[in-house]
Parts: sequence; C-alpha cells; structure tokens
Amino acid sequence: MTSQPAALSPFVGRHSAVETLSEQLGLARPGATFRGVLLSGDAGIGKTRLLSVTSDRARDAGWRVAAGHCLDLGGTALPYLPFIEAFAALDAEVSGLIGTALKEHPPLGRLLPGRGAQPAEPDRPEGREGLDGSADAASVSHRTDLFEAVLATLTELASEQPLLLVLEDAHWADQSTRDLLTFLLTRAVPSPLAMVLSYRAEDLHRRHPLRGAITQWSRLPSVQRLELGPLADRDVGTLVRTLRPGHVPEAEVQEVVRRAEGNALFTEELVAASAAGEGAVPPDLAGLLLVRLDQLDDDARSVVRLAAAAGRRVSHTVLASVSGLEPTTLDHALREALERNILVRVGDDAYALRHALLREAVYDDLLPGERVRAHAAYVKALSGLAIKGAAAELARHARAAHDRATALRASIRA
Repeated sequence: MTSQPAALSPFVGRHSAVETLSEQLGLARPGATFRGVLLSGDAGIGKTRLLSVTSDRARDAGWRVAAGHCLDLGGTALPYLPFIEAFAALDAEVSGLIGTALKEHPPLGRLLPGRGAQPAEPDRPEGREGLDGSADAASVSHRTDLFEAVLATLTELASEQPLLLVLEDAHWADQSTRDLLTFLLTRAVPSPLAMVLSYRAEDLHRRHPLRGAITQWSRLPSVQRLELGPLADRDVGTLVRTLRPGHVPEAEVQEVVRRAEGNALFTEELVAASAAGEGAVPPDLAGLLLVRLDQLDDDARSVVRLAAAAGRRVSHTVLASVSGLEPTTLDHALREALERNILVRVGDDAYALRHALLREAVYDDLLPGERVRAHAAYVKALSGLAIKGAAAELARHARAAHDRATALRASIRA
C-alpha cells in the first residue's frame, strides 16, 4: 500500500490522546503498581502511530519499552507470539538482561527461541478437555510454571527500571496469549509495570473470542479503556496539506476530508491517489476493505451490496423490498452484517455501511450487470412504495438503471 510507515506518518490531531494515554499508564509518575490500558479503534484510525509517540515519551521519561504484535496467520496462531517478540526485544536491548532472568526462571526459556528450551506449547482447542473430562494436569502445570515465570520476570525488570509493554492487534491473539494476559492483568505487581493492548474495535463481533476477555479485563480496577475515534475534519485537512506540500485546491482537500471520515490511513491513501490523478478508491485499499465482505454468507453479502447501491443509507422497508428475501432470511442477513460491523444502524429503521469508503469499494466491486439490476430493483421498489420525498432518489436510481423515461418523470417531480 502507499501509506507511510507509522514511524514516518505525520502526527496530527492526537496530542490530547497522547496526554490521556500517558496519564493512564502513569508515565510521568511511575509508582509501585501495575497499570493496564485497552486501546481500541478502527483499522487505520491511528493506534500504531499513537503508540509509537507514547513509547518515545516513555523512553524520554526513563522507561524501558518492549513491544510485541499478534498476527493473522489464516486461522493458525503462534502461541504467545507478542510475548516472544517483547522478550526478544528486551534480550536484544541489554546484553545479559534476559539471560539472568532465564537462570532464575527456567520456564521463561519457552518464550525465547534458540535458548535451548522447549518451544511454547500449542493451544488446546477451545472447549476441548482431556479424556477424563478435565484439562491435562501436566499441561496445566506446564502453563502455570510459564505464567509465573513471565510474571516474576516482568516484576523484577520493572523493579530495576519502569517497564512498558506495548502489545498490538490483540484481536488476533490466540487462546494461550489471552490466557496469559488474563493472568497478568489480574495480579498485583509491586513494581512500576504498565501494559497497553491495542485492538480493532470493528473486528470484535459478538462471537469473537476476545470480546468476553475485554469485558472481563475492563472490570479490573487496574485496567482502563481508551477509544480512539476519528480525526476531526480540521485535522484531516491539516494531514492532507502536510502529505501534499505546496498548494492543494481547497475543493480537493475537502473531498478527501469527506471521503476519509476521520481515518488517517484512508486519508493517506486518498491523498496518494489524488496526487496520481486517480479518483476511485485505491486498489490496495479497496482490497483491504473488501476482505471484510468475504466474512459474510451469501445472503448477507448480497444485502450489503444492495445497501451500497442505495447510497449513504437505506430504510429497512426499501431494503426488504429490493432484496426479495423472506423476512426471517433478511433479518439473519442483516444481523450478521451488523454483528460483523459492516452495516450500522441509522436511526430506528435504516442502515448504512460503516464507512463511506467501504461503501465505495463494495459498489465499485459490482459487475456492470449487477449494478444495473440493483438500481432497477430500487426503481421498482421506490415506484411501488410511493415513499414521500423519494422522487430525487428514484431519478438517481433510474438513471443508473438506464431507465430514462422514469428518470425524467421523477426528476420533474423532484
């Protein structure tokens, strides 16, 4: 993709978020207590950039910082991956730092590949138990020893120098990582240790395994939450002008502001496309957005495509008429799209795609014949329902359906 690396992206409109996160983590006044922060926000909203700036501030304040990331490996997760990364970073930062801890806590070696220890054990499939109906005792002891070793090591390191753990993309965390996080977050740590976990809010559908964990962690007195919302329009405008030095027509700036809807990544992609003279959603960004559509079943995917053809929003009544689905089938499709955070409710009886660029990407992905048929279905629905004030919408759909006669009559009424 054409966006800049997080470390190089302009930092705009997030200074108050840095102050809030720094305060929640206790960076200015480290005390002998553990602090955790759950940082949420949509993909591309600026979580990684915020964490990068906050980490720099922590280092300037005398903190040691270690970062780890969860990865989407197509359903196959590496157990404890963010902790493996974090301890490897600590090992590389100070010679002998982890070696000393390893002597005191040998089970820690399972998180340090190449140190002569057995690798971390794979996940037990969720809901699976041993043949006797309980978890294998040796496996439980194995994990407990590892968890205690991690806790003891972090406590000792933090007692020497305040320690900040930055663990990103927790929505991709495996079961073992979630279990270790729960263990750490529920323990009293008598050292200046802080941990921030980031995750994509829109990925946490109702059946997502992290959803229950987030609810549990949020109740802990040592854990706070921070939701990173969209950038203000003025900040998006500043970001556009920063990314495109020199004179940029104000109309072009405002078009990016309108389409990006406060998302920093989308802003960067649209600015790059605009500089290249492209008006459509950039192909790489469109591909990233359309991955979410692949998570749906056929009926839900069809309903989302019809909603995209409607424009910014569509009423339930019109969508039901256009889809032609039985009420229960439509409800199931809508619920799936809503739970996956692809559609959102607008008022009491309407829906819209979560983001304007997602709507553009879905609509642009329609084949020419699919697009004409979708608009023709809206022409039929709007003509039959006789909705007040719908003449302009009817005219727009009729033009897209190549129904010139209906378009003309509706335009006159509008």
